[in-house]
Amino acid sequence: MISRTACPAAQVTGLAVLFWTLTAGVPSVFAQSAAQSERPANTGATMWVTTAQRLKVKVYESSGVSASPTLVVVVHGDSPDQPPTYQYRFASAAAATIPDAVVAAVLRPGYGDGDDRSDGLRGETTGDNYTPEVIDAVATAISALKVRYHPRRIVLVGHSGGSAIVGSLFGQQGTIANAALLVSCVCDLEAWRKHMHSIKGGAIWERPVRSLSPLAFVDGIPVSARIWLLVGGDDQTAPPALTLAYAEALKKRGVPVSVTVAPGLGHNILLEPVAMDILKEIVSGLRDAP
Repeated sequence: MISRTACPAAQVTGLAVLFWTLTAGVPSVFAQSAAQSERPANTGATMWVTTAQRLKVKVYESSGVSASPTLVVVVHGDSPDQPPTYQYRFASAAAATIPDAVVAAVLRPGYGDGDDRSDGLRGETTGDNYTPEVIDAVATAISALKVRYHPRRIVLVGHSGGSAIVGSLFGQQGTIANAALLVSCVCDLEAWRKHMHSIKGGAIWERPVRSLSPLAFVDGIPVSARIWLLVGGDDQTAPPALTLAYAEALKKRGVPVSVTVAPGLGHNILLEPVAMDILKEIVSGLRDAP
C-alpha cells in the first residue's frame, strides 16, 4: 500500500513535491529475431534498429493493442556492475498493466544484456556515455517505433544514466514525446560527476567527457510537455538535490513538473511499485487530456 502527502511549497522553493511512504509495413531499420518470435508473447519481441549503429530494442505489447496505442520507451541506467536487464522487467510489467500500450526497452549503445549486445561504446560508466551519438541512436529507435506503431501519445522513461539521455533528448527534440518520467535523475552532469568523485575518488571522475546534460537543454522542452521526476530519499548515487534543482529549472521555464521523493528508497528504484504507479498516472492523464 502506498500513500503520499504534499509537502508545503515553501520548503522546496515553490515546487509541489510528493513524498511517498511505503506502508506495506515495417521500415528496413527493423529486423525481428526469428528465435524471439517463436517464444511466448510475454517474453517480448526483439527488434534491431540499424543506422550507424545496431541497437537492440525489446518490445512488449498489451493485449488488444489498437491502431494508435500509447508508446512507452524505457532507457536503462549505466549498470556498472552487471548487464542491464531490469528495463525488460519494467517494460513487461508496464505492458501487462497499462491498456493499449506498446512498451519498448532500449539496450543502450555498447551494452550487452547477457544474450545480445548493441553496437557502440559502453564507456566507463562515469557519465561518459551520454554523448550526441548515443542520444541520436536512441532518437532513431524512437522514430522507428513511431513509424511502426503510429502511437497517439509517447512517454519516455529513463533511469539514472538513462534519465540523462532522455532529458537531453527531450530538450533537443521537444516534439519527440508528450511526457517523460525521469527516475534517479542524473539531471546535472557536472554536479553529479563532482558528487561521484567526492564519494568514490579517482582520476577517472576528473577526465573530460563529451556527454550532454539535461540541465543544459531545459529551454528546449516545450511548455506543453509534462515531466515527472522520481527519486529515492536515500539515493546516495544521484541525490534528491539534483532532481530538485532540475525541477526548479523546468518550473522557471513554465514546464509542468511533478516531483516525487520516496523516503527509504535508494538509487535502483525503477522496479519499485511507486515507479509503475507514476507511469500509470502519466498515461491516464494523457488519455484524459483534450
